[in-house]
Amino acid sequence: MAVRRKRDYDLELMSDINVTSLVDVMMALLVIFIIVAPMIEQGIDVNLPTAEPKKIDVADVVTVAVSSNERLYLENQRVTLEEMQERLTNIHTANAAVSVLVKADASIEYGKVVEVLDAVRSAGISRLAMATKPRR
Repeated sequence: MAVRRKRDYDLELMSDINVTSLVDVMMALLVIFIIVAPMIEQGIDVNLPTAEPKKIDVADVVTVAVSSNERLYLENQRVTLEEMQERLTNIHTANAAVSVLVKADASIEYGKVVEVLDAVRSAGISRLAMATKPRR
């Protein structure tokens, strides 16, 4: 009869999960997001003219931006003048108390701003405000 001898190195089942590599990957992603997040642009870059500030009621305000290359944006979505007027008409029909805040770059022609203001008034909206930077 042969006697089975127990080996010195018994292999046992390991029921633990090794998460070291997962933590390493997550930390690397966190560092990347911390570095990249401030670089992501928010909104439309408009160089506003300066004027004396006046506070407005911010309830029910729709923003129209005119960038330095004369592109129109309605609530950060690029639109044509006709599309803007149509959307503003629909907004005004749904809410008669809506106001429009116009952000126009200081370098664009005055005539372009007048076209935008005229389109806003043609949509039936009479409450307008022009965004400016405060004087220092």
